[in-house]
Amino acid sequence: MNSIASNSVTKTTLAGQVTLSAQDIDFTSPAAMQLILNDLMGEYMLSTDNIAADNLLAAATSSGVWDGTVTDLMKSIYDAAVDVSNGTNFFPDTIFVSPDVWGQMGQLVDGSNRPVFPYVGSAGLQGFNALGGGNATTWVGSNPLGLEIVVDSNFAAKTMIITNSQKAFEFYEQVRGLTSVEVPSTLGRTFSFHGYVSTFAAVAGMIRKITQA
Repeated sequence: MNSIASNSVTKTTLAGQVTLSAQDIDFTSPAAMQLILNDLMGEYMLSTDNIAADNLLAAATSSGVWDGTVTDLMKSIYDAAVDVSNGTNFFPDTIFVSPDVWGQMGQLVDGSNRPVFPYVGSAGLQGFNALGGGNATTWVGSNPLGLEIVVDSNFAAKTMIITNSQKAFEFYEQVRGLTSVEVPSTLGRTFSFHGYVSTFAAVAGMIRKITQA
């Protein structure tokens, strides 16, 4: 009988605030006031995404080095896919990349100067040359060429991570929302938006990164 592990995760509190004078509040239209509060919430969301991106990259183990060529990218993807599935019987379904890597992959062409990963109306990383089209959610065997691609500017440059997004890495968030308090000494009001986030590398061996030469 297998025992259930008791795992601990680090909880992080994220909060941002803005203080407005009573005059600014009274003289600002409701619509403009909402824009200020939306910006506060937007900054919170960017911060939570940054934590997820940093921790996912930190949990990744190298599966090789990509030299920038099409041939070596295919090898690197399959090498990483093998590393993900070894001992788990789960195949990768997602490739996470920084914008610069996304741009590199988008410009790759085959021997006939055709895009290796053309845009075909979905967010998937889908090859349409001799291999035909692919989608990780429908292809039998979850072929690595059908990986869903996630591009995030919060990743460090040259980031490429291949993993099974359902099994390997977990992200938890509890949004506490907007609170406000009067500041009589300055005739103002302070608005704050906060929440709690945590991440957990459930199966670290399934989180594989491909570095660049």
